[in-house]
This record gives sequence, structure tokens and C-alpha cells, in this order.
Amino acid sequence: MKTTALFALIAVAVAAPAIASAQTAPKPAAAATLPDAFDAPVQQPARPPAPPAPPVPPAPVAPDIARSQAALLEVIANLKSGEIDYSPFSDDLAAKIREQSSQIGSLLTQFGEIKTVRHLAQPDGVDVFRVDFDKQATEWMIGFDNDDQIAALLFRPVEQ
Repeated sequence: MKTTALFALIAVAVAAPAIASAQTAPKPAAAATLPDAFDAPVQQPARPPAPPAPPVPPAPVAPDIARSQAALLEVIANLKSGEIDYSPFSDDLAAKIREQSSQIGSLLTQFGEIKTVRHLAQPDGVDVFRVDFDKQATEWMIGFDNDDQIAALLFRPVEQ
């Protein structure tokens, strides 16, 4: 307790002359004055609203996925129109499509126009896409063989 009292006396003894001299010393001239924080607030001009953020560009698509998507969209368009170019298909797949093309084309026509196409996955080199038509959502698988021909093409409806 005596140590605390002694420290307080020393602090007062050292600070008292400094406080007294500060009160009697002439004040230096200020180069500039700042507004008193307790004065009425200064009206700041309104800031213009920030410009809207630019739209986020779609994520870049890998060249192999872009190629698969383009081939898939062309196949769907050909099946719907009934004018099928069989040259992009392997011989086995071309034969299967010839057998079923009128039924598949009729079904795709009933689905309506394509609204969106989204790549979902790429398991074992086969690309899986979700294709949303006006009236039906579908999943498609498309794969290419070593000769770069479409060797796998499957689709199924997606339950909403």
C-alpha cells in the first residue's frame, strides 16, 4: 500500500509542473483548423451510386467438352428434323440409330425446343450433359471412339 501511495505522489509531482506550464505557455499559431467534432455535422455531398458489377462470364469450357456439346446439339437437331448425317457415328451406332431414328425424332420433337444445356460429368471419357427442353429435362451421354467417331449415345428423361 505504501508503494502505491509513493508512486501516486511521484506521478503528481512530475505531472504538476508540466500541467502548470502548459496552461501558462502561449499557444502556437495553427496552420489550419479542423472542425470541432461537437459542432453540427458538416453536410457531405451525396456520393453517386457505385456502378453495377460487370456480369460474370461463363466458366471456360474444356475443348473436349465443347466438342462433345457441339456434336450432341447437332445430333439432337438432326434427329428432330429427320435428316440424319450418319458419318459422325461408328458403324455399330449408325446401324442402331437407323433402326430407331423415326421414334427418337418424334419423341424429341414432343419435348419442344432446347432451353439449356449443362455439362454434368465426364466418367471414363464419356461426357454427361443435362439438356432441358421446353417440356422435358433429359440426361445425355456421348462418347467417342479412337477414330473420333460417336460410339456411344444414350439419353433418358430426368424426373423433375
